[in-house]
Amino acid sequence: MGGLMYKDFVAIKGKRICIILLSAIALLCILRVIFPGSMAERLEMVFMNDQGIRINMLDLMFVTLYICIIFTIVCFIDMWCARLSEADESSSRIKNYVSSLPVSANSYVASKYVFVTIATYVLISLLSITGIVLAAFAEEGYVLDILRMFEVMVIPVTSLLILVASVELPLYILLGREKGNLAKVAIALLLVFVLIGFMLFADVSWLSERQEFLVKFINWYMKYQTEITLASYLSPVLDLFIFYLSYGITVFFKARQEA
Repeated sequence: MGGLMYKDFVAIKGKRICIILLSAIALLCILRVIFPGSMAERLEMVFMNDQGIRINMLDLMFVTLYICIIFTIVCFIDMWCARLSEADESSSRIKNYVSSLPVSANSYVASKYVFVTIATYVLISLLSITGIVLAAFAEEGYVLDILRMFEVMVIPVTSLLILVASVELPLYILLGREKGNLAKVAIALLLVFVLIGFMLFADVSWLSERQEFLVKFINWYMKYQTEITLASYLSPVLDLFIFYLSYGITVFFKARQEA
């Protein structure tokens, strides 16, 4: 399985991604240490918004970069599911390599699932360490609350990606990239229709309220912070169960394909 996982690492250009990602995170942490939130007063980067809330623009700049890194990593994880399957289909050399190995359908499928799991865990760890460093040098206040909120939201977001991977991996492994994309689009359209139905028939008057959505969301988060934090740490347990169930289903149908 180690050889299969290394093949997958090469297929997604893992070395290049590691260099770029680690360099960006290291640079962000170093700059955060050099420019702590306490320097904002001297740099005249502290403002008051319309609600009279003190905004540290220096802290906000680093939080914004942190959020950008989170979304970049989210894109990486989503992209890998398709890339892992595409590499096996598009290269005859890889096909010959895989067919020459004494591996079963179980091992082949397991390598994909284990690789995504390990990669996701490593990325979550990097985000957590980065969030701790940024928070350590930020001033108390509104921006630090936003940072802590996104730190807590990292786990539910990655759990959601694991859930998405539970659907995408079987599609790409069993159907291939092209048919898998068609099935993925069909599922997405179904969800869009459900959302449209919700918007048409549910009470969405809250969307027209003047208060900014971000402010409302942060206030809601602060009110239920303990419950949200607990749910965020419990959600991966359910997602991992679904991920394992997806693995079992994929192994079953992959073995029947090769029979």
